[in-house]
Amino acid sequence: MKPGESCFICKAKDHIAKLCPQKAEWEKNKICLLCRQRGHSLKRCPNKKDETVDKKLCYNCGETGHSLSKCPQPLQDGGTKFANCFICNEHGHLSKDCPQNLVGYTQRFSLNLLFISAIEKGERPSPKVTKFVSGDELDDDFVTENTNGIQQEKPADSKDSHAESKKKQGHRVANSASGMAVHDDCKLKFLELKAKRNYRFIIFKIEAQQVVVDKLGSPQETYEDFTASLPADECRYAVFDFDFTTNENCQKSKIFFIAWSPDSSRVRMKMVYASSKDRFKRELDGIQVELQATDPSEMSLDIVKGRAL
Repeated sequence: MKPGESCFICKAKDHIAKLCPQKAEWEKNKICLLCRQRGHSLKRCPNKKDETVDKKLCYNCGETGHSLSKCPQPLQDGGTKFANCFICNEHGHLSKDCPQNLVGYTQRFSLNLLFISAIEKGERPSPKVTKFVSGDELDDDFVTENTNGIQQEKPADSKDSHAESKKKQGHRVANSASGMAVHDDCKLKFLELKAKRNYRFIIFKIEAQQVVVDKLGSPQETYEDFTASLPADECRYAVFDFDFTTNENCQKSKIFFIAWSPDSSRVRMKMVYASSKDRFKRELDGIQVELQATDPSEMSLDIVKGRAL
């Protein structure tokens, strides 16, 4: 069955996306590349003007009919003088360089931290490039390679080297997105909370370039005990098993993932926790609600109840 051999919407192999029963719901969540609104594609955007969308616009000279790579004029202002940023809607820069692009800023800051850390240890940081290599799992699709022109010697036996690297890694799971690692205890304790309900909450912290368990809360402890366990001037990750009663008088529970980043914590710590949060959360299969807080008022019991219902 072609193209694609399967449906890219629901991943079923008995039909293609054009005939998928979930296509209508998928269309509602589309993001238009022109107006950045959900519910339609660029092809059906009400703000689209055929005479401008169908013609290529050069960001360097402002003329239509050719792209930046084929512009005959010399580059001015980095070649983005006539570019339009879809984040702030200002001219003169692209979204990747936008000062309001917090995601890009976080990633760049995280890379800078890795270079600073290498310099402090007396190591020579080598520039790296990320390459797309396959099309299955996200973590395996992108690999980093040195770009300093130095060819690294390959080991004689790849199997032995792989086993040796696994041995050196120990009880840690590599976090390829941020350079951080996750200790096995984090996942094991979370599974006990989810399946056996052995704990009311678990608090995690980043220590020595890995996420480790900081504190375990017994099933008898309350939400007030949990909030009191969070440090006032340091960032933490946490999960909390919250019991509540629905409007239909049914007893239920939901597992909250809380990213605690107080205003009084150090900027470097905030950025390290922010850049590692999403990858660490994916290690904890079963999170139902995410909450980010910089002040105790942003994670009060009333707010948690409102998010649970």
